[in-house]
Amino acid sequence: MTAPLHRPLSGERRFFLLLSGSMVLAVLTGFAPSYYLRSVLPPPATLQPATPLVHLHGIVFSAWIALFMAQVAFVAAGRRDLHRATGTTGLLIVLTMIPLGIATALAQVARRSGPPMLDPHMWLAMPLASVLGFTVLFLMALALRHRPAAHKRLMVLGMAAMLSAAFGRIVFIPPFLGLLVIPNLYTLALAAWDVASLRRIHPATLWGGLFVLMTTVGPIFVWRSSAWLAFAHSIA
Repeated sequence: MTAPLHRPLSGERRFFLLLSGSMVLAVLTGFAPSYYLRSVLPPPATLQPATPLVHLHGIVFSAWIALFMAQVAFVAAGRRDLHRATGTTGLLIVLTMIPLGIATALAQVARRSGPPMLDPHMWLAMPLASVLGFTVLFLMALALRHRPAAHKRLMVLGMAAMLSAAFGRIVFIPPFLGLLVIPNLYTLALAAWDVASLRRIHPATLWGGLFVLMTTVGPIFVWRSSAWLAFAHSIA
């Protein structure tokens, strides 16, 4: 008997594919006016001109988003060989993203490209926390790559930790919700899936989700402190 050419997606593969697709859609929607479609759509009035560093940041982060979606699609299609083969490329991109993300965040202070109502030294806490959240969760996912259940949950949460910038730029979403609330909904989605499929919350969802909460919401509790402002002035 001839094997079917296409296997139907399992519920779990469909779930993670939809989560990942929503992340890519958020990035494209959030950054369309300020980056991807800047020459077509009217940019925000406070938008600063893009520097070479900003363009490099956009190219590298876009490459990672595309590869992330491709790797999820490879797993959904049962092509774990392609998922593993592209892993080294993903690692190289991430190792470039981390210092690039920090450099771009620091450059925002001089350019005053954050929210106009906030001191840029205060706002610096947000992008640096996003880099921290993504880096830690990605490295944990990499260390647990031979434990697929933990690996894929940590990869999704690592992406969620860096999505505040995308959701915060979507014009029809209030900035408060985009920056602080919506990225943490991915933790709730994973927790709901865990309960439905495992009858418990997976430890990677629990601890990774708490770390996402800390790095997305935590900055607003420290960015007015004298300690943070002294640190921000010293590094910027």
